[in-house]
Amino acid sequence: MSRRRPTEPRALTSWWVLLAVVAAVTATVAAGVYALQQQVRTRTLDSALQGVVVISSLVIDRSLTLQDLTDELHPANRAQLDTDVVLLQQKGQLRGLMIWSLGDGRLVYADPDHQFAGRLGEARRAAVRLDEPSAGYAEDQHTGEHLLEVNYPYDANGDGVVDGLAVVLLPRRDIDSSIARSTRLLYGGGLVVLLVALGGVLQVRRRQKAQEHAAVHDPLTGLGNREKLRRLAHHALPAASAQRPAALLVLDLDGFKGVNDTYGHHTGDLLLAAVAREIEQACRDCGTAIRLGGDEFAVLLPRAGAEQAAAVAATLHETVRRPVLIDGRPVVVGTSIGVAVAPADGRDLGTLLQHADAAMYRAKKGEVVPQ
Repeated sequence: MSRRRPTEPRALTSWWVLLAVVAAVTATVAAGVYALQQQVRTRTLDSALQGVVVISSLVIDRSLTLQDLTDELHPANRAQLDTDVVLLQQKGQLRGLMIWSLGDGRLVYADPDHQFAGRLGEARRAAVRLDEPSAGYAEDQHTGEHLLEVNYPYDANGDGVVDGLAVVLLPRRDIDSSIARSTRLLYGGGLVVLLVALGGVLQVRRRQKAQEHAAVHDPLTGLGNREKLRRLAHHALPAASAQRPAALLVLDLDGFKGVNDTYGHHTGDLLLAAVAREIEQACRDCGTAIRLGGDEFAVLLPRAGAEQAAAVAATLHETVRRPVLIDGRPVVVGTSIGVAVAPADGRDLGTLLQHADAAMYRAKKGEVVPQ
């Protein structure tokens, strides 16, 4: 007969809790990384805007006047702008510059690559902010290069009134590289945080499993203890019937006290552990071995009647009688076994234990001997 282990709801609950914690930690780390990534992107763009302010002060402010915006760009000022733009382009710091007059929408200046930008349309005027610089992404129509387009409101005479709109096209290569590096660092840091958090969660889970195991197992023999027997019986006994009975065996070692008195408690403990392994091995396919305490054991057979239980008892009787080598010396003990069957002897664990104990003591007195 194969032994079926009942599902333990508490173990399933613990796994669901673990998964919920892992999901929460992952979501928190991902949200934090995303927020930091957005901050990096914002700060990088802010840095680009500051660069445009520098370009404006070094290039536009010294080469452009209010009259250039309201009337016509002076040839000398155009030449100066061309010289400065070419120099910045050669250094890779600038891709293009366009300046419009807000008064009449006229294109006042454009570098050679953007001479045909046309007038300042209402769509562009409505899309940009005129109270402070703003940045967005663009693409060069000829080369397909990714650019950063900065809209820079320009006050030509410092009276607080915006007179023109300068559009500065910057290469995105350095900006994208900076964002990519920061993103890799953020994700790397986030992964480290996630791994540390998951390690902590798994450590807690390991401790929980160790505690759960200790709660239902005997530390000396490794067999289940009374609590495990109670949990197994809670599932097995209510389902027992005359057609599908369940049996409980109670075993007591004969001669164990003499081994303790003669060889000491250390040898006694080694003997108990060895006998426990033999009992577990003998009934592994049909039931669960339990240490009740001291030199007393039990075996729950969830799918066995009186005849099958008697056969298992006879096997255990012969198994326990085999000599066990302890520190190089053979040690021999016997066993007395009592059997109780559900539902004939009871439907609850306490009643079955009483019947099995009584049968075991009768066997110890020689009234019943397993065959």
